[in-house]
Amino acid sequence: MSAKAEAYSSSANLGPGFDILSMAHTAFKDIVIARTIEEKGKIIIKSNNPKIPLDPEKNSAGLATKILLQEKGIDEGIEIEINKGIPFGLGLGSSGASSVAAIAAVNELFELKLTQEEMVKYSMFGEQASSGSPHPDNVAASVYGGIIAVTSVSPVKVEKIPVNLDFKILLISPQGEREGKTKKAREMLPSKVDLSLYVKNSRYLSSLILGFIKGDKELIKQGLNDEIVEVAREPLYPHYKKIKEIALKNDAIGSCVSGAGPTVLVLYDDNTNLDKIKVESLEVCKAFGLACNFILAQIAGGVKSERLN
Repeated sequence: MSAKAEAYSSSANLGPGFDILSMAHTAFKDIVIARTIEEKGKIIIKSNNPKIPLDPEKNSAGLATKILLQEKGIDEGIEIEINKGIPFGLGLGSSGASSVAAIAAVNELFELKLTQEEMVKYSMFGEQASSGSPHPDNVAASVYGGIIAVTSVSPVKVEKIPVNLDFKILLISPQGEREGKTKKAREMLPSKVDLSLYVKNSRYLSSLILGFIKGDKELIKQGLNDEIVEVAREPLYPHYKKIKEIALKNDAIGSCVSGAGPTVLVLYDDNTNLDKIKVESLEVCKAFGLACNFILAQIAGGVKSERLN
């Protein structure tokens, strides 16, 4: 028996929404095929990318699958074939998408009828293999699609944010995969936060969510700011501030770091001078010794799965 699932890339945090907000987009996707094998209790990982760890304990798809099978009392052997489309370490939810696609494929394979929140619960365990902590934001976006808010972790609760504004996505992404970057980025977070910064970020977060719901570009622009996490991680993306200035000067709706970076997310519409943003951002990338890719995308739907045989 076998089943296939595909999950899209995502940009988490979205300014002030650290470990809360995330957006699924069509920039990239991972495809996972799950097959039953004869050897009971065995999990085998295969991949088109030689950099992916084949030890299930160190692989996001493998660890998530292992925990799901254990909790459901399933002792069937499983082969997980990961067709990697999302680059590593660029803040695009790579490990999360693999985990989500694996859980969706196994769910389809054994007809487990998991709810979306249950899929998030099991998928987030896979993040532990890559970053050391089971954070839910990227996986929730890949499961649900659109823009989501994680309202609780224990138990897992996710709400999809209504978006009443037409916009598109530009990702400005330095070339080259950065393994272990997410773990390092989480280690850079401050252990204490000044109350005034907490209040300021809370205002940003409120503005951003209200902006998406009301379709208010000014609220979104105001909300896509962060005085805490982005500031602490600035050494990981020194190009970001200048690119954001360029984006806003050329009438982008807003800009922020995608996940833990170094990719920069820009939201734009027909009023945005996209060509000028690309030209000037390319100069910034060059000034910092970076070769950058420019990826156009739209908000993506949630994970899709199907039974193959």
